Amino acid sequence: MDKFVDLTADRFPLIRDIGLNRTDTRYTHPDRMLDYHVFLYVAKGGMQVIEEGSSYVVGEQEYLFLNKGLHHWGLPETLAGTSWYWIHFDTVADERKDYKEHTPRPELEYYYPDHYQYRIVLPKFATAPIGTEKRLHAMIHGMHDQGAHKMTRASLNVYQFFLELHAAASNQDGIAEAARRTTERIMAYLVAHLEEPFDAARLQTHLNMNYSYISASFKRATGKSIVETHTMLKLNKAIELMRLSSLNLAEISERLGYQNPFYFSRVFKKVYGESPSAYMRQFYKS
Repeated sequence: MDKFVDLTADRFPLIRDIGLNRTDTRYTHPDRMLDYHVFLYVAKGGMQVIEEGSSYVVGEQEYLFLNKGLHHWGLPETLAGTSWYWIHFDTVADERKDYKEHTPRPELEYYYPDHYQYRIVLPKFATAPIGTEKRLHAMIHGMHDQGAHKMTRASLNVYQFFLELHAAASNQDGIAEAARRTTERIMAYLVAHLEEPFDAARLQTHLNMNYSYISASFKRATGKSIVETHTMLKLNKAIELMRLSSLNLAEISERLGYQNPFYFSRVFKKVYGESPSAYMRQFYKS
């Protein structure tokens, strides 16, 4: 399936305009090549559009992304009575960064230096989740707001909307369901054994699965190795203890099963770019 992958976690899409159209006669999509992307959502009827030779018929409650710089057009096959919403937008990625293709796991949500360097992968053509028309109608209404930063707020609303499409598409991906369940089981094990050194043999026995298989499956699903993830979970726990407990760094290091505080400090600095003592000074603590 074709993917629309130009969204990134550190840059929101820049909106040109949002609108709603309806045709009372048979309609032909314009023949054009644009310097911005198009999002189409059909609320009623069906729209026919061709992009670089690939033909799509977008039915009710379906959406399609058309990529900038690609030729798209239509035949007189869009049904009379069709109504559709559209969003015209551009995307800006930092070309200096190496964006990853995997979304960070929810368990790894503490900020680290490259946390936002990943892509948001959306289906090019899919069924929209319930409530999409209501969201789009509200965004059009927001475009009539004459307050300050109108376009920035509109862009942020559209970004949130695209994130919701991403979440809905991820939940509908049955092919990856088995891998997702395996990943969840591995994550649950790692969270339960944060205070111990990582032991591949114990994990293999716990899951009753070959370690080479689960290691490769986990890396494909998350973009990180199991050992890397276990380390990140430990460091997230360390940050939580820094914030919420009165433990000093030596005690935190011991709690998490590190050989000594100096090794813990080296690991922490390698991931976060600063020592745990410097990181700890950022917190407001009584």
